[in-house]
Amino acid sequence: MVVGERKHNQSAGTVKAYRFRLFLCWMILVIGTILSVVAFRSVRAWERGYLHTDFDVLSASHAAAVANELNRHLDVTNVLAGLFDVSQRVDRLQFDMFAKTLLESHKDIQALMWAPRVGAAERAAFEGRAAQLGLANFRIRDLSGGDAPAAVSTTDYFPVYYLQPLQPNEDLLGADLMADDNTRDFLEKARDTGQLTVSPPVHLNLQVGDSMGNGVLLARAIYQQGANLETVAGRRAGLEGFVLQLLRMGDLIEEGLRESAVLGLNISVVYDWDPDDGRERHYFHSSASSNDHGIQISQSHATDAIAGLRLRTPLDALGKEWGLLFTPAPRFWLNHPMWMSWVVLGSGMLISALLAVGLLMWSRLALRI
Repeated sequence: MVVGERKHNQSAGTVKAYRFRLFLCWMILVIGTILSVVAFRSVRAWERGYLHTDFDVLSASHAAAVANELNRHLDVTNVLAGLFDVSQRVDRLQFDMFAKTLLESHKDIQALMWAPRVGAAERAAFEGRAAQLGLANFRIRDLSGGDAPAAVSTTDYFPVYYLQPLQPNEDLLGADLMADDNTRDFLEKARDTGQLTVSPPVHLNLQVGDSMGNGVLLARAIYQQGANLETVAGRRAGLEGFVLQLLRMGDLIEEGLRESAVLGLNISVVYDWDPDDGRERHYFHSSASSNDHGIQISQSHATDAIAGLRLRTPLDALGKEWGLLFTPAPRFWLNHPMWMSWVVLGSGMLISALLAVGLLMWSRLALRI
């Protein structure tokens, strides 16, 4: 009777030990899962922080490169204006030689122009002189090619008279920029302030251009020597004409980033952009990696991170309406894989499962013995 009771007690103890070990198995799984998730979230937060920091640094470096290139273009317009400031008269040959020198170091300039002030009473004589100088069929007109009556451009015309390079920009010769609604306001601002002024995005119906049309006009007013420049009225009365630069914004981005690592970011130049509706995107520069068919990136694992990877920086040199918008391209994700947190999670879960299974198998073996 005593032996039977002893065997019964041993059996009960074995079952109790087995149940305790089974409980331990579940505890290992639960605690291991919790620790794995905590480690996953910590590593994930570190990955996201690194991702955003690297994106911000890369975007800032590209923005600085574009800004430097843009400042070089502003200098070109000021240098060309300086030629008129120091000269009693600039003829076509002088303008062409000077403009060609500037164009040699700026392949992204569409055209350099001089638009003199022509009174309505002087129009016929001015067109006649242009024809005598070899500009056959020269006439003052609007940007669409139609006639530019004095009523449209008040009492004066401002036709493009000097132009470099002539090809493929010959359609601009004779165009009265002051007669166009899209350019009049910014030219009047240049006239009244005496400062270098930037137009909104313009479409000049040329046969060349990029995805935002034909680009942006930079203008600086030229005044008669001795004019009173202390007042707006004096600047208006002494206005002689405008020096202009037609800039291809797409090519400016390409030129500015030539020495930079452009792989990994998509860049948009935006004008009058509202971040709430994203309207008015005028030029999109896609990362060189976007067309790399060898890159197969699944971004579903980084959805939360993608949502925050949009950075808009101002193009102060052009004015508050202009900006750059940066977003990640496939190459960026290839260079910044967010897999470490998943490895930590998977490893933690696997170790927990192996420990739990090992303890369960040992418990079953002990129960049989």
